Amino acid sequence: MASRWLVPAVVVITGAAVAAGMVGRAVYSRPAEAQGAPAVPSSSVAGPVPGTSEVRLSPDSFTHPDRTSVQQVLQSYFDSINTLDFAAWRSVVSARRGTSTVESAWVAAYETTRDGSVVVQRVESDVVGRRLRVLISFVSTQDVSKAPPALPEPCIRWRVVYVLVWEGGELKVDEAPENRNPQMEKC
Repeated sequence: MASRWLVPAVVVITGAAVAAGMVGRAVYSRPAEAQGAPAVPSSSVAGPVPGTSEVRLSPDSFTHPDRTSVQQVLQSYFDSINTLDFAAWRSVVSARRGTSTVESAWVAAYETTRDGSVVVQRVESDVVGRRLRVLISFVSTQDVSKAPPALPEPCIRWRVVYVLVWEGGELKVDEAPENRNPQMEKC
């Protein structure tokens, strides 16, 4: 009697698997709108540090459906730091983060900073929290006096998780516990 239902069950399960595969392929297909080709992650920076100012996507992050928005907001974020433009920075961070940051302190913290070689390594969706956790690697150069006390170096390789939230239909860089434990090493 159980064998009577075996063939229909296999057909239904196979059909569901094929349908799920087709939906997944459509959702996570390589985008035409993302800028550039996926970056090949590298443990070294070729050329002068900190490297190119272009925010690039790893092959893994290139498949995420929000990759274009992530790339755009992070490009604006790092551009604002590199040009020391507080107003531009404030426009790409969450309201909570923007209002809790004093411009003079921000300028003092970043006045010698230059960021580059930015690669979005991974993007994870938190559907419940309506946010994204984004693993980023980048290189920063700065005056040693402006470097983190834990690593007073003129060139630092960073691996950090930034949390991005949706505000007014746009992604913004937020302040979150995940941001507070970056990995860093001397270049």
